[in-house]
Amino acid sequence: MNSKAIYKDLVESRRHLEEVWKPVGSGLERHRILPKHQGGTYESANCTYLTRREHIIAHYLLWRIHGNEDDRSAYRMMRGTASFPTMLGRKHSEETKAKLSKSAKQRGSYKPHTEETKIKISKANKGKQKWLGKTHTAETRDKQSKAASGRKHTEETKQKLAEAAKKLTPRPVSDQAKLKISKANKGNNATSGMKWWNDGKSTKMAKICPGPDWKEGRKLKR
Repeated sequence: MNSKAIYKDLVESRRHLEEVWKPVGSGLERHRILPKHQGGTYESANCTYLTRREHIIAHYLLWRIHGNEDDRSAYRMMRGTASFPTMLGRKHSEETKAKLSKSAKQRGSYKPHTEETKIKISKANKGKQKWLGKTHTAETRDKQSKAASGRKHTEETKQKLAEAAKKLTPRPVSDQAKLKISKANKGNNATSGMKWWNDGKSTKMAKICPGPDWKEGRKLKR
């Protein structure tokens, strides 16, 4: 079998089908005549337009001609799939881009979860928090610090953050919580029972007078 002659005849006879290939869903696939492993690109002069079956045969013939594993892999991969994505190598029109953008915005609109859904999500996530109780290594923290250094918010972002912070209202602390905090802090205050003392030149805190020249109070003589 003269693989070179068959390949040449196949690709040359389909070069003129570019306009037929362009519409999405045409059933034709773009193929590089000079393969990628030899520097071939998708410029028009190096392209031909084949049916799915012809495209598979083309890569098989290239493998027979060059013995390159890339062509063999392409042939085997294509033989095992129904077709290449119909948009491969093509671009959307501006009208299509606008429609896709509008559709994505509608899908992305925020809808709050119901309480029932929140409970289901919470139950489903139990035990799945990979980082729960774990910390980054010193090396990772150093890398994150270096990656973040030098970054600055834009003025617009700063303004948005400031406006968002103004809307945040602190949660009131209940009397019961205040009592618990007070009990927890008893005896933990390092300055508990201490007073300010000064000698006219400097000040310090102590439970008893530091010396004869020291007087109670923080105010220094001028």
